[in-house]
Formats: sequence, structure tokens, C-alpha cells
Amino acid sequence: MVLRFVNTSILALIILLTLSGFYGLVWAFPGWMYEIHRISGWALIGLIPWKIGISLRSLGRGLRPSFDRGIIPIVSVALSAVVCLIIALGLMWAWRVGPELLWLNYSVISWHWILALAIVPPFALHAWQRWPRPKRNEFLSRQGFIKLAGLSFIGVAGWGASKVLASYRATPDEPRAASGSRLKGYLSGNSFPVTNSVGDGQKPIDLSAWRLLVGGDVVTPLTLTYQDLLDLPSHSLVATLDCTVGWYSVQRWKGIRLQTLIDQARPQGKVLNVHFRAVEGHGQGLLFVEAKDVILCTHVGGAPLGHIHGFPLRAVVPSRRGWFWVKWLSEIVIISAAAHSDRQAHRTT
Repeated sequence: MVLRFVNTSILALIILLTLSGFYGLVWAFPGWMYEIHRISGWALIGLIPWKIGISLRSLGRGLRPSFDRGIIPIVSVALSAVVCLIIALGLMWAWRVGPELLWLNYSVISWHWILALAIVPPFALHAWQRWPRPKRNEFLSRQGFIKLAGLSFIGVAGWGASKVLASYRATPDEPRAASGSRLKGYLSGNSFPVTNSVGDGQKPIDLSAWRLLVGGDVVTPLTLTYQDLLDLPSHSLVATLDCTVGWYSVQRWKGIRLQTLIDQARPQGKVLNVHFRAVEGHGQGLLFVEAKDVILCTHVGGAPLGHIHGFPLRAVVPSRRGWFWVKWLSEIVIISAAAHSDRQAHRTT
């Protein structure tokens, strides 16, 4: 009964941690989703002593040359070790324990989510092989309710204590965001950190040859020079760029509303989503409900964007984490409902 309760609870918590963690890698709000992630993590920590006991009893029965009693137990032990490492990395980052950068010059929090994503496939295999088949009375009975209440208390108490310690360990010049990122630049213009994929931003942009293409499901495709963009009505806003490697920066961005270019291109029906593509091919898509708030940025802090920050043009996407803020923007593809329906109908015929 304890085995099924513990394994079922671990499975549920891992699923919740994965979903909330993935949400945190994509969206910059709301803060409560990050707190659910942290509470779930502390509840998982509360199950570790029970799980160790279960694992030791299982290993005590010995290994046999079979998939079920040979490979799966080894996978289970390896997964448990990696989960403990993931938890430790998260706490190291929150509490500022140890170096900020680790292997391959990646930050502690980067390794936290990289390893968390990496274990999803083997964990799914393990869960399939070891599905605990819970019974209702294990959770709805008086004893089950007490266990759940105790586990919830551990999660909330651990989260609260950890938050106090994290606040104590924080430095005044680098306050933490809801995501856990640390401030690295406040209204400082081009003086804020850079996170690029390997090879990105290596080639300087030839402004005389650069063009912004706006196309897709539109009546009037656009080809705009840098000066064309500067001649359009500008808009500025203060927005937070929150990078998944663990830093955030608050800057005043200036540029053109994406909506302005969409209106000029005249979409063929209701816009569903918008795709941004960089000079070197990197791209990201957004639902229109978010994309309509995007600024196509040419300036930061009153100065033109530096090359490393995306000159001549980058997307400022207030609702998303930094990897959606496409730099060196060269193409915008608009996808509308009417044209999408036509393509679907054509494929079915």
C-alpha cells in the first residue's frame, strides 16, 4: 500500500513538475505557475526517504538477466540519481550555493532544466513498466488523506522556508524575478547580457542588402528596408527580457508595432499566428493573441540595437521567455484562418 502511494505520488509530481517547468521555459507569466513548480519539488523531496527504502528492498531481491529485473531496476536507480541531481541544481541556483556556471560554461539553472527534459523519455519508459496501479482507498481513505495532507504540508513548508532562504541569499543589485532569474541590467541600453546559440550572430549584417519580408497569407506582401522601418510611426515600452539561462534585464525598447505591418500587409482573413525568422534561419511562432503585442525593435535605451543584440531588428515579445525574442529578424510569415482552411481542404481532396 505504501509502495503504490509513494510511486503514484512520485509519478503525479513528476508530471506536474514537467508541465509547470515547460510552461516556465516558454512564458514569462504568471508567477504562480513557478510557485506550483517549487511546491511540487519540495513534495517530491519529502518522498525521497520512502523511495530509497522501496528501491533498497527491490535491489535486495537481486538482479536477473531480463528486461524487467535487469534493465528496468538499473534505469530506476539511474533516474533516481539524476532526479536528485536536478533537485540539487535547482536549490543551488535558488540559494546561490556554488559557482554560477558549470560544465560547458552553462549556468546551474540551465543544467537543471536540460537534465529535467533529458529524463522525460526514460522516465516515461520506467513509468510504463512500473505503473503502480493505484487503488482509490489508498488516497480517499482516512489514512490516505493523512498521507496526502502530510505530503502537501512538506511541499508548502519547504517552499516557504526555501523562499525565505533564497531572499536572504539574494544580493540587492541582482534581485530575483518570479522565474528565479537574476537581474543583469536595468534601463542600461545595450549593456545587458547576451545568450546565443552556437554560430548565431557571427556574420555582420550588410544594412544596404538587408530587407524585412512580410508575407504568408496576405494580400500585399511587404519588402522593407531599415530606413522604411524608421520612417514608420514608432512605439516604445519598458519590457523585461527573461532568459532561460538565469538572467533577466529590464530595458526601454523602441520600434514598430507588429500590428502596423500586419495591417499594411492585409491578411487574408483572421490571423491565427505569426512566425518570425532570423537571417541565419532561427525561427519562432506565436499565436496572434500574443503576437499583436509584439514590438519590432530597432533601438534600446535610446540607441540603435548593438549587433550582438539583434541589429537591425529584433522581436520584443513581453509574454514570452527570451528565446522567442528573435534577433536579426529578416522575415515575418502571417498565417490566417481562411487560407489555413483552404490548404486543409486542398490536402483532403
